[in-house]
Amino acid sequence: MTQIDNDNDGTPDGIINLYDEYTNLTGNTIQVGTWFDPNFNFALNEATGDLFLWDLNESSTAITDYQFELTNADCGTDVALTINLVLGPFSGIALPTNLEDVNVQVCDSGSTPIDICVALPDMDLFEALESLPSPHANGQWVYEGSSPNFNNISGSELFVTVPYAPGPPLVDEETFELVYMVEGIAPCDLIQETRVKISVVRQVFSGLNQNQRVCEASILNGDYDNDVDLTDDQFLLFEDIEGTWEMDMFGQVTSLGDSVININDIYQQIIASNVRFGCVDLDFTYSVEQRSGVCDDADTTVSFKIYEYLRSFSQTSFPEFCEDDPLLPASINLYDQLTFTNENGVLFDYPSDACTQWSLLSGPSDLGLVSNGGDCTPSPGYSHLGPVSLTDAEAGTYIFQYTVSPEVNCNPDDFEALDYLDACTSMADPSGFCDAETAQVVIVIQPKNYAGEDTAAIEFCQSIITGPIDLISLLGTNGVDDPIYEGPLGTWTDLDNGGTITNPFTVPQVTDQQVFNFIYNTTTANNCLDSATLSFTVYEQYSSGVGSTLDICNTEGAFNLFDILTNNPSTIGTWSGPNGFMSTDNNVVFDPAMLDAGVYTYTVPDNGLCIGSQASITISIFTNANAGSDMIATLCQSDLQIDLLTLLDSQADLGGTFVDIDNTSALTGSIVDVSSLNEGLYDFEYQAQGNVNCSPDTAILTVEVLDIAAPSVQNQTFCLIDGATIADLVATSNDAQTFNWYDDGTSTNVLPTTTLLENGEDYFVLAIDSNGCESDRTSLVVTLLPLNDETCDECEINDGISDNDDGENEVLDLCNLPVVFPNYELEIFNRYGTIVFKGNRNTNLFNGESNVSLTLGNRLPSGVYFYVFNPNDVATEPFQGNFYLSR
Repeated sequence: MTQIDNDNDGTPDGIINLYDEYTNLTGNTIQVGTWFDPNFNFALNEATGDLFLWDLNESSTAITDYQFELTNADCGTDVALTINLVLGPFSGIALPTNLEDVNVQVCDSGSTPIDICVALPDMDLFEALESLPSPHANGQWVYEGSSPNFNNISGSELFVTVPYAPGPPLVDEETFELVYMVEGIAPCDLIQETRVKISVVRQVFSGLNQNQRVCEASILNGDYDNDVDLTDDQFLLFEDIEGTWEMDMFGQVTSLGDSVININDIYQQIIASNVRFGCVDLDFTYSVEQRSGVCDDADTTVSFKIYEYLRSFSQTSFPEFCEDDPLLPASINLYDQLTFTNENGVLFDYPSDACTQWSLLSGPSDLGLVSNGGDCTPSPGYSHLGPVSLTDAEAGTYIFQYTVSPEVNCNPDDFEALDYLDACTSMADPSGFCDAETAQVVIVIQPKNYAGEDTAAIEFCQSIITGPIDLISLLGTNGVDDPIYEGPLGTWTDLDNGGTITNPFTVPQVTDQQVFNFIYNTTTANNCLDSATLSFTVYEQYSSGVGSTLDICNTEGAFNLFDILTNNPSTIGTWSGPNGFMSTDNNVVFDPAMLDAGVYTYTVPDNGLCIGSQASITISIFTNANAGSDMIATLCQSDLQIDLLTLLDSQADLGGTFVDIDNTSALTGSIVDVSSLNEGLYDFEYQAQGNVNCSPDTAILTVEVLDIAAPSVQNQTFCLIDGATIADLVATSNDAQTFNWYDDGTSTNVLPTTTLLENGEDYFVLAIDSNGCESDRTSLVVTLLPLNDETCDECEINDGISDNDDGENEVLDLCNLPVVFPNYELEIFNRYGTIVFKGNRNTNLFNGESNVSLTLGNRLPSGVYFYVFNPNDVATEPFQGNFYLSR
């Protein structure tokens, strides 16, 4: 199997092809298909038929161990071919031997006393064989020899014991010869064997440490004054004697072979720097070097732990408390009651939650003390402070004890001392534990003093309080204890203000309601205190006051109904009245124009134990004339006269009179001569009276008289050809919004802005402001420059027209002449002097067609034509010219 080279690359690979094997055996070929391995050895390529023999981990022990089935298209779902492979045994190839004729050298893991106990294998024997190809796994390892140091073989794991021989030679070694045998079946080999030699070297052993606890008290007692040898079995067991000791920080081990130390000498070095050293670990390491490269060095540390001894502590003051004393603290710490030893300025206290314990020795209860659960592991809720609750504590004597373990200085302490009974068995060493320290704490709680029960929810209506109140009589009791009442040992105090209260107590006048909070404190001969609080509420008796009857006019101003009530009414009430009127507070503004006449009732509510009351106001309303609202009007001097009746509010009643408040002398009845007033504001009062019991109703009519300044103008000149109109005239005014133009100083006909200006004509203008007021008129003279004036633009009639529908020069352009001379006449002649066109403002412009009777409608031929333009304005002479008509 190891010689099979499927790909012929010179290196065996253990691969065969089942198709090829079939052909080699039968000389036939078979249709390819899919191979199936019923035993699921996972060494078969189902598509190619390649079988990886090296992946089959056991030799054949039966003919059907390795069976492979082929299915193909020829056979459908039936098996086309079954091949049984007999795999011969393969026991592997041993690793090459070294100079000592040994295949593998290993370290003995079971030659030390401690490892013998746990029986660890020295090696897996398959490590002595090459890994590729791996030997079949269904073989057996057999030891060939008779050494007493051979123990056994379990599977492929070798167990031997190489004994320790003190002194040279230093390497303890033994070689063991073993054979691996794999069985097979015919026609292959029935068995195949591979032999290996295993060299096992003993692992050195540095011994078993016997750790020791050392109490400071023992050192002080002289128990450790002498030297000790660390190699004694008291400290180190079963060690190889070829080892060395490491030097330590205290200078005890001075050479590799030195194993003698002095504990007292080390202790003196420790306390020289810190007398509160707590605990100190002393470690001394013993090392043995390995004997071969396959093994390791070994070392063992022998440890000593020196514990500081606990100093005494005790309670020096014994607190006493009074049951239910208001000054009784809610809790105290028992730890605070202890006094600890102080040596040369060093305090030996033990504030640790680990390795301490509070416990109750006697007393009515434990006062909620939480004890520690066990050893040096703090329990949940435990504290070395030992907090206890004094709230509701029963009177009596309580005795507690504080216990401190010597481990308190080493918390947490994982140090372990073992006593080895033999090489394989050990037990915890209980010796060496130091003494604990305890002290008791005593607390005394004296029986309580009784002042009475806290009392609240007492109510009074102030109207029923006729004199001072005895506060003692208001305090409740528990019905069991006898309270200590008024006397030299009891006092009342105001909790809100801090002052002392005299009993009986005079209640002051309250507003709305007032809560009085007092405390009664008593003191007895044993100095125990007690107190009781008293809380009571006094309610004000709300007053609705006294009502009345009112006759008012509907034009009178609004007033507050609450102001009408007498006899000091309370402000806490509400109002109700006619037609479902309701208020939400005491203030109701009564406006005759808004509210109805009738009875308005003021109601104050109940207040605690106090009953509410009512008071009524009866109101009658008389109707007065309405002068309307104050009005403002803007007038122009040009308005001349105005009737003030036209300015009244539409809601005003007529029939009243007007009063000239500013004494303008312009008022006659209701007519004001505005033209006589200068610009400014003027007030006139309108007075109207209805019921005789009512005062006249008045309204102020304010008149603003406006006077607009005349506009500023100058004589203006235009070119005749521009066709200037009224819109082209210019006037200026600071007040004007618009201007009106007239042809004389008295005309009322405003000239349209499109009116053409006439030469030498005078025009009149007035300004109109935003209020529509007119100013006086100002005049100007207009001059129109003639057509031939050199300062004006010429009016050039086009010298040619083309009637070809291209949108250019389609008609004879007369520029602005038809506008300037609305009465113009135009005549056009051909070159023979025959008139072909007559035009005026009622005809269309000449477009190349004749409009005279003989040639009416004819499209005139191309050529030169002549025109005569007659302005017909008397002042301007006719003029003529020519143009060319093209087709």
